[in-house]
Amino acid sequence: MIVIISLSAAGQSAADLILVNAKVRTMDANNPRAEAVAVAKGVIISVGRSAEIEKFAGPKTRRIDALGRLVIPGFNDSHVHFAGIGNQFSHLDMRGIRSGDEMLKKIAFFARFVPKGRWLIGAGLETALVSDLPSLEKIDAALADNPLLIYTVDIKSAITNSAGIRLAGLRDGKNLVAETDIARLRSRIPADHGKNWREIVEAASKYAASLGVTSVQDVHSDNLLADLKYLVDNGLLKTRVYECVGIKDRLTLAKSGLTAATGTGMVRGGCVKGLADGSIEEPEELRNAIAEADKNRLQVMIHAIGPQAVGNALDAFEFATRSNGSRDRRFRVEHAHNVQRTDFARFATSQIIASMQPNLFFMGESGGGDDFRGLAKFGVRMAFGSDASIAELDPMLGINAAANSGAQSISVEDAVAAYTVGSAFAEFQENVKGTITIGKFADMVILSEDIFAIDRRRIRAVKTLLTIVNGEIVFRDEAF
Repeated sequence: MIVIISLSAAGQSAADLILVNAKVRTMDANNPRAEAVAVAKGVIISVGRSAEIEKFAGPKTRRIDALGRLVIPGFNDSHVHFAGIGNQFSHLDMRGIRSGDEMLKKIAFFARFVPKGRWLIGAGLETALVSDLPSLEKIDAALADNPLLIYTVDIKSAITNSAGIRLAGLRDGKNLVAETDIARLRSRIPADHGKNWREIVEAASKYAASLGVTSVQDVHSDNLLADLKYLVDNGLLKTRVYECVGIKDRLTLAKSGLTAATGTGMVRGGCVKGLADGSIEEPEELRNAIAEADKNRLQVMIHAIGPQAVGNALDAFEFATRSNGSRDRRFRVEHAHNVQRTDFARFATSQIIASMQPNLFFMGESGGGDDFRGLAKFGVRMAFGSDASIAELDPMLGINAAANSGAQSISVEDAVAAYTVGSAFAEFQENVKGTITIGKFADMVILSEDIFAIDRRRIRAVKTLLTIVNGEIVFRDEAF
């Protein structure tokens, strides 16, 4: 049943954007299905039938016809290394490229995500391909806004584009350059190229948008808050980011005034990450660090893989709770891999979140990986992610793994919920995102197929066609 819900009575006469003719799965238990959504000022103002939502259209309203495709909340990856994702686009590995057309396709793929003006640097191009190089015009068509430098295997020659030629002041204007000209090209690459976090994170954000990931929780333990805020101020960040630092920096973070989930809708901080390695000597040190961070109202997440490490993390969390009293703290075990069944109840009763990456430990349809079904039966809150750039960022791979793990599988709907509602809860954001509900951020994706209806084994091949963040289109596939 589709229920019409709107904020029109609050004086909203026209929407900035309406999305109609869709199969909307809201992930909201109170209104699970709809056909259309209206958005104003980055917030969802109505959810219901297309005919009703069309009434929100005004002369300046942008209208998206979903053509009957599935629309769900934007994915929220609960465990990424965000700069690492962006750094994947700092180097083009040309090993294995067998033709000029393949070369152009790879260059064009990188060009979709690298910020304008950033160098594309690569290596590994087979010397034999020099005779099959695409023309300078074709290379420029694939990459117009970024200078290019790709070495051949012997490092005695390289290819470039017109942007590189102009920057280096090369006179012959050829796409293949020799050693002396390579030196001139290299001299034009900024010294901070490998640590220009603003450009690197911008690339990560563009890539996330192409996969329908509208929020990430960055657990890399670096501190990119200043760079993230710069990107927001300049309209360059397409992804909401919860930025975490290492637990060793807990007091510095506390002195800055940050507490759990402090910030804006786009960038927040206040979380710390530690490590439980499963050693016998570990618990006391881990307990003290967690208790101190928790006392300062920081959210604590602990990396734990294996029964002993997970058990140590649970012990330390329970100690902190006893020491600091009861409150809504949302402790998290990152990975929560190979949890003992006897610890399922501890997760549930202590209200500790299992932040898991299904594809990272996927062992196939015969099972043998993580027991998602067992955790769900005990009422354990799960938040799904990828561990990108260690693994691929694509949420379809995680949903596929969780739904195709044999007797340990959960339903596709529960897997999507863990990637949306569950991840939002894991970062104290369930009131503003995770479902397509009035009053929440307008973060949505249109998928190429209905993952709730197709064979589960086909889910991994489903693509994102359109990504909306804050009511703005941040990615559109050319096929849509």
